[in-house]
Amino acid sequence: MKLPNGFGTVYKMQGNRRRPYVAKKTIQGKQKPLGYFETFEEAMAYLVEYNHNPTLLSPSKTTFAEIYAFWKNRHFPQLSEAARISYKNSYRHCSRLHSMIFVDIRLGHLDQVIDDVRHAGCGYPTQKKVRSLLEQLYKYALRYDLVVKDYARYLDIDRPRQLHKKKPFTVRQRNRLWRGIDEMPEVRHVLMLIFTGCRVGEYRHIRKTDVKLRRRVIVIRHSKTEAGRGRLVPIPRRLIPWYEDALQGDGDYICTRRDGMRHSYDSFRRAVFDPVMRHFGMIHTPHECRHTLASMLDSADVNRTVIKLILGHSLEGVTERVYTHKSVRELLRAIDKVCT
Repeated sequence: MKLPNGFGTVYKMQGNRRRPYVAKKTIQGKQKPLGYFETFEEAMAYLVEYNHNPTLLSPSKTTFAEIYAFWKNRHFPQLSEAARISYKNSYRHCSRLHSMIFVDIRLGHLDQVIDDVRHAGCGYPTQKKVRSLLEQLYKYALRYDLVVKDYARYLDIDRPRQLHKKKPFTVRQRNRLWRGIDEMPEVRHVLMLIFTGCRVGEYRHIRKTDVKLRRRVIVIRHSKTEAGRGRLVPIPRRLIPWYEDALQGDGDYICTRRDGMRHSYDSFRRAVFDPVMRHFGMIHTPHECRHTLASMLDSADVNRTVIKLILGHSLEGVTERVYTHKSVRELLRAIDKVCT
């Protein structure tokens, strides 16, 4: 594919190479390689970074893959690793579009992509992620006048189906867990999940240095949402001894495997959460711990904004986002209200 004069080029070299794509640019009259990459997208993103000028692209020649490379170069540094993986997977689902000139893509082509996703056995969640990527790419292309119409906004996907209705832990179940702490040490992690309201991914990434026992808060640095990152989660007074014990354990994280390393999601389910559920005859998912805290705070008539701050939900409206300032003391008062 031809790029603008002076922009450089990306092409695939012959032979069986680990990094077959090369990015080159003419410098002082000689074409010099800038780097070698495993994929076309990585090579193009590097070339874009080198040039720092997406407006050089021509609408009549720019492909879907190039738009993705430009967008990726700009936005990936701002995203979490989980979000990057999600977008990469969505991009692979759009394989029929990769070599197409972006401005020539029509709604019918996007519909075919969603059909491909359906035929692959993927439902609403994956279709939604693919549509989200397409919306981002059209937004980027419109910004640089590479298209005149956003077809992603007209794209229809399947309706969501709730296969498993979220059920909070009942009062009786929570009491059973409290009484069973001596039976299974892993019960502590389930109760700590319930009374922090953290997502499993957030809980797994809590470092010991993020636990501030004197202030009785945890700093959440890893989260799937912007609202969740950097928030302060209050520690119930009743759970302080558990966090003190966790700080004395091996490894850098609160939730660790036997070797001191951080649990993956699968290992957390397999070695911690699911054994507790089987032992006590309960049927729950880790995310229902989060629903449990939300339900308890709501039942205790805790301020709605306080609930959102603890759970890491985005605040709505000018009043919540700008004029409402909740102190750590209010967060602690709320969590101690439901964990007594």
